[in-house]
Amino acid sequence: MTDRQPLDEMCSLLEAGAGLVWLATLEEGRALALCQQAADRLGCTLLTWSEASGVAPDRPELTSPLAALDLLATARTPLLGVMLDLQDHLASSALRRRLRDLRPQLGAGQRHLVVVGPRCELPPGLAQEVAVLPLPPPGRDELEALLRLAGAASAVSAEAVHRAVLAATGLTALQAQRAFRRALVADDALGEHGLDIIAEEKRRQLALDVGLEFVEQREGAESMGGLESFKAWLRERGRAFDRAAEAFGLDRPRGVLLLGVQGCGKSLAAKCTARELGVPLLRLDLPRVLGAGGGGASAEENLARAIAAVEAMAPVALWIDEIEKAFAGALRSAAGDARTARVLGAFSTWLQEHRTPVFVVATANDVSALPPELLRRGRLDEMFFVDLPDPAARLEILSLHLRRRGRDPAQFDLASLVTQCQDFTGAELEQVVVGALHRVFALGRDLTDADLRRIAGDLVPLARVYEEQIKELREWAQQRARPAGREDAVVDLFRLAERAM
Repeated sequence: MTDRQPLDEMCSLLEAGAGLVWLATLEEGRALALCQQAADRLGCTLLTWSEASGVAPDRPELTSPLAALDLLATARTPLLGVMLDLQDHLASSALRRRLRDLRPQLGAGQRHLVVVGPRCELPPGLAQEVAVLPLPPPGRDELEALLRLAGAASAVSAEAVHRAVLAATGLTALQAQRAFRRALVADDALGEHGLDIIAEEKRRQLALDVGLEFVEQREGAESMGGLESFKAWLRERGRAFDRAAEAFGLDRPRGVLLLGVQGCGKSLAAKCTARELGVPLLRLDLPRVLGAGGGGASAEENLARAIAAVEAMAPVALWIDEIEKAFAGALRSAAGDARTARVLGAFSTWLQEHRTPVFVVATANDVSALPPELLRRGRLDEMFFVDLPDPAARLEILSLHLRRRGRDPAQFDLASLVTQCQDFTGAELEQVVVGALHRVFALGRDLTDADLRRIAGDLVPLARVYEEQIKELREWAQQRARPAGREDAVVDLFRLAERAM
């Protein structure tokens, strides 16, 4: 599908002599309205056939698809015929033959045929005769019109309308209208509660798509401790999906790869990225896509289906967690696993060539398992290395978790605790706070510095267990990736390591 509107695309195909167009969609009502608009633009009479109703408006007795095609073939006036559910009749060899015989007469004689059906599944011999036109979900303008039709008052702010339309992007017209009505009944100002209701409709839709999940993301960059370089980079792209950015001449950002030590905030960063960009967040479970597909679908078909669903909901952030695990089979031998290699090729090509506003946030723990195709520049905008938090980041993380649980960080000696927790990941620092609170709650008193130090002393950090692997990861990233924390933090860590030798 091009960037042109569906009406322009359909009329262009018909005027160019395509003659037979398959409009692939589940939204029959929208498709029929589109066909009427096309007939009006081309100066044609619109006739609609279905097995139940015959040819509307004047020939209900013509319930046979062959009879409907005969009427189209003998029409003397410009005519646009629309056939519904024709895919259910294509097992008939007579019907297939009639369609092929009719094809040369369509287009040139101002007689056009549009088939409306959920999927274009053509038998051999017909596939080359049909121009397939997928009907995309409603665009922003159509969704805003549906929102007003659902009862949104003119007093609703432009920002609330924008957020509601963004939340509904990817839904069908019927789904969007239902979501808007429910949201307006519960929250006529379309605040957070109303947006949650619209998001719930999208979650229901995504439950039908292989490997996709809608992720709640209520926290922004302020909830991340450390990662200063990444947050600064992200702020520069915070308005990247605004219409003003495109008018300014900016290309849409493609995404980012976050690699590094496990437990240091990569997943949180992915969630915060969507909030900073002001777009919904989808999580793609690539191992599930590569696994057995529903209905016997192949991994390639599942990936294509998932990507189509993601693009239909754009603008959106797409989170792919531990991406190296999905494509590990491509590196097992010189040839690699053939199926995994094919999917990797298709996914890499999409990363390189897609033009939809989809911002990919991929995370990885094991760089040795990352296929080189994913590291090539141009597929993602930047690659950040997420290391163990430095002292300033550790202080910020501890303060954040204390504050989040109703404690004033200024009441604790965090400077000494930061020193004690030298090799701790962000997740381990959180556990120090959580574990200490569990302990004092069981003892029936409030939190003290001694409680925090005791839990920190009992915890064996992951960095000590996997010291060699983390060292190798740092050495790999030093010349290949941009540090997500302070620019000089990695240099400081290497100096400390040299002093210890």
